[in-house]
Amino acid sequence: MAVVLAAGGGVWAVVGGDDGDKEPKAQQSTEPKEKESTEPTKAPEESATPEEEELDPNEIRQDGEAKVLFQTSAPKVTRSGEDVPGFWVLDDYVVKAVQTKIVAYDNSGAEKWNVPLPKTVCAAPTTANDDGKVVVAYEGRKKDECSQLALIDLRAGKKLWDKPAPEGGMFGGGYNSLGLAQSGDAVGLSWFGGSALVSVKDGNPLPVQELTAACSVKGWAGGKALLRAYSCNDGTAKLQKVDPATGKVAWTYPVRKGYEVAKIYSTSPVVIHLVNKDRKSGGLIAVKEGGKERSALDLGGQNYQPDCGMSIFGSSMGSCQGVVASDDTFFLPTALGKSSSSGLTTEIHAFDLNTGKKKWESKTDGRMMSPLRMDGKNLIAYQQPTYDKAGTIVSISPSGGKPQKTVLQLPAATREAENGFYRTRRVFDERGRFYLASERLTGDEEKEKLIMAFGP
Repeated sequence: MAVVLAAGGGVWAVVGGDDGDKEPKAQQSTEPKEKESTEPTKAPEESATPEEEELDPNEIRQDGEAKVLFQTSAPKVTRSGEDVPGFWVLDDYVVKAVQTKIVAYDNSGAEKWNVPLPKTVCAAPTTANDDGKVVVAYEGRKKDECSQLALIDLRAGKKLWDKPAPEGGMFGGGYNSLGLAQSGDAVGLSWFGGSALVSVKDGNPLPVQELTAACSVKGWAGGKALLRAYSCNDGTAKLQKVDPATGKVAWTYPVRKGYEVAKIYSTSPVVIHLVNKDRKSGGLIAVKEGGKERSALDLGGQNYQPDCGMSIFGSSMGSCQGVVASDDTFFLPTALGKSSSSGLTTEIHAFDLNTGKKKWESKTDGRMMSPLRMDGKNLIAYQQPTYDKAGTIVSISPSGGKPQKTVLQLPAATREAENGFYRTRRVFDERGRFYLASERLTGDEEKEKLIMAFGP
């Protein structure tokens, strides 16, 4: 029962077990492979809105289309392909890391405040804590070093502390390909050859169970819980739940020998992606609270492709989009394929986390569709734009099938801009607002957007 999953730049084959066969079985893939301030800087009240020179899309939007709340142009970049990680949605505004600043935009797109940093933000977690505080990383003194940490209060618009990242692991510093994962009052750091756990309150290292020299942390995932994955030279690997308040290990899940954790798709409930050392076989496993296996998802011969971006060393383990987990169901998008009518398309498949069996599938001809979040028992998904249609936010019923309702129809006037995002953070909030925020800029200054926001 083979499945192809893509994460970062690699494509590999994995297999899922079933109730009678829990062991993964290898199968070769046939797929191609001046002095800084801690206070916010207020924007001048007379400053122009980012898009005032452009035609207002709301003036030409059609009946039934969503309103464009705002759109901001991408900043100039020094090179093509510059990462701009970090985007958070609060009650009545959003916050984006924009090179050397953390910037808040209100629902009209006006700058609310900005917090300057000495150098460019190079890593950020996808979640802040309940108090609206988030730890970001910015560039250090050496080339390709992502080694300085700063705590940003997203509600007050202030930097609360600024410290170098602690050293740890076989190579100490270096901080190459740094990944951050925050849960509660702790943030886990992992980079090529090192790892650490830091307190959100003061930036000091938190004690966490030390590993032997033969083992190394592969990455962290945050959000509702804090998980750490590591592997050892003897072919063993483990997944651990860590208490963000104390750094103590709450439970440990031993991964079957020869395999390691490649991605953590959900921290509560826990759903992980296992691969062998050659990344040619593996499977998706649901883990119970306490560290016992809940099920191995029966993926059959279908190819799947969640959006996990680029992570050369896999340190951004919990940053995948296009996957959603409820208490008892896991939603996963298929890989791109030709529809029966026209264009590329994807499906969404739902899996029972207790049995691992597929419950249902949802299809839409000629559209790429990706899970966003749950709305009660319904799944909210994003149907991406095509060459002649703008994107839509749809609702899928608990029994699957075709989307039963269009929640937001994005405007035809912004289809080209919507389609121009290269790597994007996608958020649909409880107020029915949909955000696209770029996480990598191509350098096309005339057309490229940093953020687009839509509402009912």
